[in-house]
Amino acid sequence: MDESTRKIREYFGQHHRAYTESARHARGADLEELLAALDLAPGSQVLDAACGTGHTALAAAARGYHVTGMDMTPEMIDEGRGLADQRQLAVEWVVGDVHGLPWEADALDGVTCRRAAHHFQDLPRFLAECHRVIKSGGRVGISDMTAPQGAIGDVNRVERLRDDSHYRARSANEWAALMAGAGLNLLYLRVSEEAMTPEEWLSPVALNSPQGRQALEFLQSPQLAHGIIVAGHFIKYRLVAVAEKP
Repeated sequence: MDESTRKIREYFGQHHRAYTESARHARGADLEELLAALDLAPGSQVLDAACGTGHTALAAAARGYHVTGMDMTPEMIDEGRGLADQRQLAVEWVVGDVHGLPWEADALDGVTCRRAAHHFQDLPRFLAECHRVIKSGGRVGISDMTAPQGAIGDVNRVERLRDDSHYRARSANEWAALMAGAGLNLLYLRVSEEAMTPEEWLSPVALNSPQGRQALEFLQSPQLAHGIIVAGHFIKYRLVAVAEKP
């Protein structure tokens, strides 16, 4: 197990129940936006990559897609399986790594990845894998944290203080370039803003934990880039993007 995998499994293995119970993950506006922009036909074969506790996979299944949820943290998969049983939704569950998708070429109609790609060590490789496994006309839908170009460095620094499994968030321009580099045609891209208290942003990390204290201290720095803290609130920037394989 490499260091990145260890950090991810440790963090999400510790906090898996909090993500199951998180209203923002279960019902955030980016969930509906992502699936609406993906716009696949009912019955489509869809992978939800880095699915966490399954909120996106379950919402996709409720739309009539045949969904597989894949995550590298077994505890997260167990949570997703429990939610699927409660809601009587059919989802396949796989423990796996997004950098090597266990599907043949041209096997799927779509791939979604919501609020997870900032953990990936090799995002170009993941997007190349998406291109490989989806059919011509298939789509890749992404929702992830982002920030204006001038603030992205500070966002990455504070996110790593909060959660050391965070690797790197990308700006909207970076996302567009990465998708083009993977041979995908961008169909939709929108960035939204959500204001939350620093304490709300920090969750599920405890305020009095070493990570919580360090992150909050950094947020009070006078050198912090403009647009991260506004009127005492942390501004979470979210990107939703959908691209198609020619």
